[in-house]
Amino acid sequence: MLRIGKLLLSISALFLITGAPSAVQAQTAKIPAYFFKQWSVQSNCAEQGADPTAHAQIGLQYVISPASISKDGLNYAFETITTDSQAWPDGWSDLALQYRPGTPITDIPADFSCVPGEAASSSLLAMSNYVQSAEPYYEYEHWYGVASIHGEPHHVLIFPRNINGTDSAIILLLDAGTAGTVQLDQDGSIHSENH
Repeated sequence: MLRIGKLLLSISALFLITGAPSAVQAQTAKIPAYFFKQWSVQSNCAEQGADPTAHAQIGLQYVISPASISKDGLNYAFETITTDSQAWPDGWSDLALQYRPGTPITDIPADFSCVPGEAASSSLLAMSNYVQSAEPYYEYEHWYGVASIHGEPHHVLIFPRNINGTDSAIILLLDAGTAGTVQLDQDGSIHSENH
């Protein structure tokens, strides 16, 4: 509990100092071209006790549409690509994303790491019974949206990297809801490679 409290205080302090990017900032910032590449899931981690396949199966593909789906130009569609043998779980196809400007991500932070079967080695995924009601803030540029995946609300953050191959986009899933409620732990990290 102390570790979670320290983490929340650190995030709150950072949020107050820097402020979260506003919708106006997101609208005026130019979205890098590599944010619209096509990716396929290469690895999938979830908190212990959670079923990673409820998030996404290895091999599934996705792309973020370069055409805005809203009149104000803020929302972009997460387009799922299914095959005859695999399909994305419900909720992903309804995901609308907004661009959050920031520092380009070069190296993968430890919290974003994904070693299948060793989710507890990630300090992000080792937190149990953790619910984040407000939008999480990261200094790295990313996509942000909220989706209902397997019936649970999730913050979805996608961090594309300007590289080819493995770990070129990392998806973070964080439980979203009202603080103080008991919810199933379904936080996760999905690593993808582009084509």
